[in-house]
Amino acid sequence: MNKECNIVKDILPLYAEDMVSVDTRNFVEEHLEHCPECCSEYERIRKPVEFVTDMSAAPINDLKKKLFARRVQTVLFTTALVFAIAACVFAIMTAPRFFPYSNSLVQVTEDQNGVLTITFDECVTGYGYTVSHDKETGAEIYCINAWDTVWDKYITDRGQQNMVITPASNADIRVYYVQNNGSWDVLIYGLTMDANAGTITLPRLILAQYFGMAVLASVMLITARFLFRKQEKVKIWINRIMPFPIAYIFAHMCVKGVSFQSYSAQRDFSVMILAAILFYCVILSGSCLYKAKQERQRICNFERRKQ
Repeated sequence: MNKECNIVKDILPLYAEDMVSVDTRNFVEEHLEHCPECCSEYERIRKPVEFVTDMSAAPINDLKKKLFARRVQTVLFTTALVFAIAACVFAIMTAPRFFPYSNSLVQVTEDQNGVLTITFDECVTGYGYTVSHDKETGAEIYCINAWDTVWDKYITDRGQQNMVITPASNADIRVYYVQNNGSWDVLIYGLTMDANAGTITLPRLILAQYFGMAVLASVMLITARFLFRKQEKVKIWINRIMPFPIAYIFAHMCVKGVSFQSYSAQRDFSVMILAAILFYCVILSGSCLYKAKQERQRICNFERRKQ
């Protein structure tokens, strides 16, 4: 390859596109007649270029998956938040408001077969009872209570409440009305062997234990996350577990406030667990949406800096 070949190769693209003068064209044609190497280069330039279009749908599919995941997370966040709020409102509206005893609140009648019918006042929308046995006398002891709720008062009409007690044997029956306000339980049917005997039904404090366990679990998980902050796999699992005790604490505050006493602990705990699960979904989905938003913000900032 000599100096003339280098000059010809530089102008070959223009020659191939017919963008040179007549003298230059004659010079190139004369050179091509005697130089196989430049002639081969000219043929290569003249050959049509085949553009290979990337028909791969992988980038589009990835984008579709991200958009679908974001849409699902948004729907999950909104749905869980609405249901969590609805569960807390429903729990508050259906919380029993126990009635203290009065002569007009409950009436007990007995038929000839010994069957007792307990009729509650019209203001009562619900009642409950427990049955136990006196080991010394063998008597059946019924402890009943009555309540109403905001839900029953304004939304549903349960009608007058009645309770029927059918003796299972010839044993004596004693029926107590439990006031659930720190006052003495009232004997409304039957006889007691001890005139000075009496009981006070106290509220359960089990919710305080569950609340304390949730607080302790939250503190331990936050500490573990700090200790294992450099271990990504461990931190991911901690981030997944940690929101649940926090969600339970929030659910307790929504349902019971700062109170830990309950005369209907099983019902309150069930509602709190339901609300906690919903708040847990809210926290997880909200966290994913927040991370996606932060990622989009970082990309936008990077693009601005490039411009």
